[in-house]
Amino acid sequence: MPAAPHRASQSRSCAVPADTPGIPGLLSAAAQAGHGLPALSPSACAAALGLDGLTLCVLDRSGLELVWYDPADIVGIAFEDLQFTLGEGPTLDVARTGEPVLVPDLQALPGHRWPALLAALHRKLPRVAYSVPLSLGAIRLGVLNGHRSTPGLPTRSQLGQLFALAEGVTAILTTPDGIHDMGTNNPIPLHRAVIHQATGALTVLLDIPIDQALARLRAYAFTHNLALLDVAHAVVHHQDTLDKPPG
Repeated sequence: MPAAPHRASQSRSCAVPADTPGIPGLLSAAAQAGHGLPALSPSACAAALGLDGLTLCVLDRSGLELVWYDPADIVGIAFEDLQFTLGEGPTLDVARTGEPVLVPDLQALPGHRWPALLAALHRKLPRVAYSVPLSLGAIRLGVLNGHRSTPGLPTRSQLGQLFALAEGVTAILTTPDGIHDMGTNNPIPLHRAVIHQATGALTVLLDIPIDQALARLRAYAFTHNLALLDVAHAVVHHQDTLDKPPG
């Protein structure tokens, strides 16, 4: 179920300039381009929805992988990486339940909702998080996430366009070019590729199962307040087994 909104946030929403391209037009242009997901601009879609940024994670055998985002969207990327590190948050809830989660103000949530995530909100993280599932029937493909720095609920029109975008993105993902680099036959580079490599390296170095290796990475990053990608880089490139505090 969507998170209960804070009463003071309910009346606030972000207006979209009248000349901003809408989601139907952006989806149509991407479909005509025929280059899969890279033909759809995350920043343009976010602007159409009155959001600061959009990200998309797909479900694979190793969990959630961030595949669609604006590289300039530092806050959105950091928010997804923090959820992946802590193992909790709206993205993971939607992936698990298949139900949308709309949070008009993260700072107004009770601490028990996502204890570790909310405790970390002193970092430069969003106030608003809208997360909706991408699915084909009972098959869950991933999660579409929107964020904004100002609290408030989406308007009825914005909410309708958010779900329309989710449907359009789902359709794109099921095409042959869905998650391929534009103009190539190569898959979109995985944002967390080095984490997968580090997990595999730890299974060999420490002779532990892959789920324990990932848990070790996450725990080390959280304990020492480090980015999970940086910890994974140390494992892959320096054979660090994470036995000692960072030097």
